[in-house]
Parts: sequence; C-alpha cells; structure tokens
Amino acid sequence: MDGFLLFVLFAAILLLAAYLLWRYWAALTVATPGEERFEERIAALNERQAHRYSDEELTALATEEDAWRTMVERGRRATRRERSTGDVMRRRARKSLTEQTPRLLPGRRVTTPPPDEQ
Repeated sequence: MDGFLLFVLFAAILLLAAYLLWRYWAALTVATPGEERFEERIAALNERQAHRYSDEELTALATEEDAWRTMVERGRRATRRERSTGDVMRRRARKSLTEQTPRLLPGRRVTTPPPDEQ
C-alpha cells in the first residue's frame, strides 16, 4: 500500500510539473496582434528578398557591361537619395530660420549685415 501511494504522489508531481511547463510555454508563445502584424511584414519582406534574383542570375558571372551598368544604377540611386535628403534638410532649416524671431540679450541692438553680403 505504501508503494502505491508513493507511485500516485510521484505521478501527481510529474503531472503538476508538466502542467506548469505547459502554462509557462503558452505564456511565452502568446503574441499580440501588433507582434503578429510585424512578423507577417517581416516574412513578406523576406519572401520578396528571397525571390528577387533567380539562381541562374546569382551563379552566373557578371560581364563587364553588366557590372558597369549595376555600378551606375547604384550611383544614381545614392545621389538621388542624397539629393532628396539634402533638399529636405535645407527646406527644414530655411523654414525654421524664417519662423524664428531674433533673440536679443537685454540692452543689445539688431545689427544688419553689410550690403555686399545681402
């Protein structure tokens, strides 16, 4: 009889441990809707990236003409990106300068730049 009670107690402890582990794992794997949307976006991005080039294009050696064309295209993309970013930064700076009122210390007067700098 003592062996049977010991067996039941041991089985109950094992079942309790399995249940607690299951609950812990369930709490770890629950994802919020925002996390699910993020993971779906990342999966879609990975899918697009994976199928951008075929295996034949990846394993084929590039000719000098193809290499030159790729270099030129990347250079155009970089300058376009720099140009658009620079334009935005200049517009923001110009806008913030026109919106700001001159800050003067008490007792100071506003000086104007010489006519040749205007």
